[in-house]
Amino acid sequence: MLADPAALVAKPASVPWEVAATLAGAGVTAWEVLNKLKLSAGETLLVHAAAGGVGTFAVQLAVARSVRVIGTASERNHEQLRSFGAEPVTYGKGLVDRVRAMSPQGVDAVLDASGRGEIPDLIELAGGPTRVLSLVAFDAASTGIQIHMTEPGAGGPEALRDILALIEAGRLRVPISGTYPLDEVAAALEASRSGHPGGKLVVLPA
Repeated sequence: MLADPAALVAKPASVPWEVAATLAGAGVTAWEVLNKLKLSAGETLLVHAAAGGVGTFAVQLAVARSVRVIGTASERNHEQLRSFGAEPVTYGKGLVDRVRAMSPQGVDAVLDASGRGEIPDLIELAGGPTRVLSLVAFDAASTGIQIHMTEPGAGGPEALRDILALIEAGRLRVPISGTYPLDEVAAALEASRSGHPGGKLVVLPA
């Protein structure tokens, strides 16, 4: 494989390979969408599905930018979100009221990583669709929200350098739920389909 040296980022010795393997996908995506939302220090971001793959990165990257983060998740993931610096809230019916109880004026921006039909509620909380961005709700494009489409190579090296710097500084953690050798990739897929494994699932080359 040939690669442009400018597109490569060296892995620090202190970062394990299984952690490094998770960064180019979910990590870079989270970095890109936060830039698209044009967040400023002191603003409030709602991350919907904050305990998921992209959500855990987005929460920590936003906190590192001095953004207040409210994150939706099931109660079993609330303590982990608190450890990342977020204020957890349970998703589901009554979400708007629960978020407004925490932030009476609503929120400045929303990252939707769920796509399970809550877009109208998220637009209401953000005071309009302009700063609501979804990774998955492609059928909601007509509402005026942003839909994130990853562009190959977009922001990759810069994003990775920022993320690695935060990891080395102890300001960003990547939960690893399990590692699997290549001949057990089917088991990794099954674990992924089970719902919320509580961290990243990594397939190792050997």
